[in-house]
Amino acid sequence: MLADDGRTRELADEIRAVLSAGLAQDQATLETLCMALGETDGRAALALLAAEPEASEHAALLALLLSPGPALVRELEPALCRADLDAAGAESLADLVSELAAGPGRAFALLPDGSRVELAASEPGLRAFVRRLRPEATAPAELRAILARRCPPALASELGALLRHCRLAWTPERVFFLSTLLERAETDADDLPGLMAWAAGFLEDLGAEPGRKPDLRRELAARRQALLTQLRQAEFMEEALARGNYETLMSQGLRFAHVHGPEVRAQLAFLERAARLALGLAGEALDGVSVRDLGQAEDAEGLLRLLPGLEG
Repeated sequence: MLADDGRTRELADEIRAVLSAGLAQDQATLETLCMALGETDGRAALALLAAEPEASEHAALLALLLSPGPALVRELEPALCRADLDAAGAESLADLVSELAAGPGRAFALLPDGSRVELAASEPGLRAFVRRLRPEATAPAELRAILARRCPPALASELGALLRHCRLAWTPERVFFLSTLLERAETDADDLPGLMAWAAGFLEDLGAEPGRKPDLRRELAARRQALLTQLRQAEFMEEALARGNYETLMSQGLRFAHVHGPEVRAQLAFLERAARLALGLAGEALDGVSVRDLGQAEDAEGLLRLLPGLEG
């Protein structure tokens, strides 16, 4: 998009309006600020930053205050989507927004109690704020069209922001996979954002080698087997810990992989849902894996022997 495009300036005006109204700060951020500056009050900490904005030790704290949170990212997504900037347009946007540092407008922090405190927003800080919005990373038109057609505005904004910040390099295969999920998924399902986040992460892990078209079924099957292995590790650890405390088991030579069972189960659920939507396959049908009875274990050591590859 050309640097002087009217939509770039319109987007810049909207971002500047948000900064002037106040960037919402949560209590945890203010507590971090106070701890770093040795203050007990958030207002006093902000005043100290404003008095010495160029101090090198304050740079990270100012960056924390000038970071767009999830709610703001979703709020600005429709405007970012309409602008649909490329890299040059994003630079032009940063130029326009950074004028706030020298112009009559100002940037404010919105505190949890609803009050506003002026922020020491420098030109570099405002440019960094724009970069964190990733205005050049709008999702491909095909995905945006599906979101607009199938999703209510709030969900479309949430998913559009997710795709903007997933950091995927878009290829036809990736666009096709995510488009298929969006077309076939139940848009009122509570876990649609979770499914799309899982799918984007899955695609990112696959990489994008030039000229290589991944075999989706094979890749999903491989990921499923990896997750099943992790799940067996988690279940083994749960079983072992139910029979003895961690220190005793460690002293007996047992070693545990750091696997969080609920998270692995959630990932498996997303994978199987993606496989059903994209390929019409579910569970073991994905890769032809058969169920095998490993037998019963009387104790943790017996369970370890039944699950090869979990020792050491």
